[in-house]
Amino acid sequence: MRSPAVALACCLLAAPAAPLAGQNPWVPPQPPCDISPGYFRINSAVVDLKGASEQPRQREHLLAQAVDVLTRSIRDDHQDKNPAAWYYLGRYYIEVGNAAGADSAFGKAQALAPQCAKDITSYRTRLYSDLLAGGQRTWQESKLDSAIGLLHLAQHLSPDNPRAYFVLGAVFTARDELDSATTYLSKGVQAAGTDTAFTAAKQQALSTVAHAAVRRVQTDPSAQQWQRTRYSRDSLGRGVANDSLVLARMQASAASRRARGARLSPADQRTFTADSTTRAQTVERGLAARREMAPRVAHDSAAVATAFGPAISAYQAYVAAYPTDADAVMSLAALYSQSARPAEASGVFDAFFSHAAAVDVGVLFDLGQRLVNGGALTTGAKAYALGLQRSPWNRNALFDLGSAYLNLKDTANAVATAQRLVALDPLSRASLRLAASAWDLRGRRDSAQRYVALVDSTLAVDVSVGSFVPDSGGDILTAIATNIRTADSKPFRVTFEFLDAQGSVQATQTADIPSMPGGTSHQFQLRVTGKGLLGWRYRPS
Repeated sequence: MRSPAVALACCLLAAPAAPLAGQNPWVPPQPPCDISPGYFRINSAVVDLKGASEQPRQREHLLAQAVDVLTRSIRDDHQDKNPAAWYYLGRYYIEVGNAAGADSAFGKAQALAPQCAKDITSYRTRLYSDLLAGGQRTWQESKLDSAIGLLHLAQHLSPDNPRAYFVLGAVFTARDELDSATTYLSKGVQAAGTDTAFTAAKQQALSTVAHAAVRRVQTDPSAQQWQRTRYSRDSLGRGVANDSLVLARMQASAASRRARGARLSPADQRTFTADSTTRAQTVERGLAARREMAPRVAHDSAAVATAFGPAISAYQAYVAAYPTDADAVMSLAALYSQSARPAEASGVFDAFFSHAAAVDVGVLFDLGQRLVNGGALTTGAKAYALGLQRSPWNRNALFDLGSAYLNLKDTANAVATAQRLVALDPLSRASLRLAASAWDLRGRRDSAQRYVALVDSTLAVDVSVGSFVPDSGGDILTAIATNIRTADSKPFRVTFEFLDAQGSVQATQTADIPSMPGGTSHQFQLRVTGKGLLGWRYRPS
């Protein structure tokens, strides 16, 4: 993976560099810049400047004469109010590549002759390009201080152009000077505005600023302290919850015995009393410890919220500009969670899901998997469900969503999703087991047992589709049939139907599964052509 500095540089290095100073033919002031020398010495300086561009062998000598004449004219001959004196002094500085001198001289010339603004801007632009190219070149040569100096001159020369800011930010990122990098990258983003020419550089800059802010917070002592405090708080909370549950069951058992008029033996009663008393004392100690810890939790959570503030703000800016970037959304939500702001973490995903139509389906499924694996079952299930609205025949997504609903104890959605899955994948043990678990969760033991029987005794061959991917001639489905019993299986045929987004069958193919010894497998492939194929289903035939 490329570093942020390299990635940002790649967004900018493609810009063409202007020719180096001194390689351009002489060009007189362009209309409406209608200034004339107005003084004989300045006129001779113009002749020298023109000659320097046309006579390479005399260049250094003629340039020296021109600057000497112009300097003496301004200093000794009271030509400091003559715009031509400053304009041609600026032209001299352009020829010798003196950015600071050109900037100063042209600034005075433009103040005295505003009609020359367009002409002067053309030279500023040329010099800016030279400085930018020089800064990038010296950076690549690892002359970082020199690069920074050239880029600072470019930035000063054209403060509304974002390129120098972006390159400066990349240089400081490479030097691991994150505060300076953030300053210049932020200025670059502001200068770029909505200019589409800087779309890639702006996105990379915002990303680099956000990553830099996270790196800073990771080393912040308050963040490390909060991790310890949160771990202690959560461990204590789990302990109190477990002990409270055990105590409640003990108390319920005692109440049930009293209601039935049953009694324990004296020895068992003494043991039960001692155990329940000990458990009650443990719960009380846990509650007391939690109350005692509350001020520290409040203090440390407030401190970490302050520490995480800049990183959260940086990612908020990035996500506001690029609301469909799932990785950034995950990062922002994680920052909220780590800084004790779980409600706002949930809101980040709600905002992302409102843009789901603009997000690639594969991104939604990948996000769903990451969230579910991380324990965020409700949010992960929503990501899967949104993806399945547009790709309803994705077997793996259906299986993962059904599993998430099972863990959420969402009986209605678990059963509905399992039924959709089995309709696509009826010879898969994993699909059948999911259906059995869904019906069992719903309390339908008869339906659950039917699927258990299929897995345990009826199903002889398990069919597992490994991939369904496009190639140059259409799509390829790869699958494996496995004899899950000890006896030889019987040969049979499987008919695959390939579906578009609306569920219409666009193509049909069959696969002949041969007889297989127990515990062995048979791999097969189907090549299919069709328009907009998004999924498959099959049935034994």
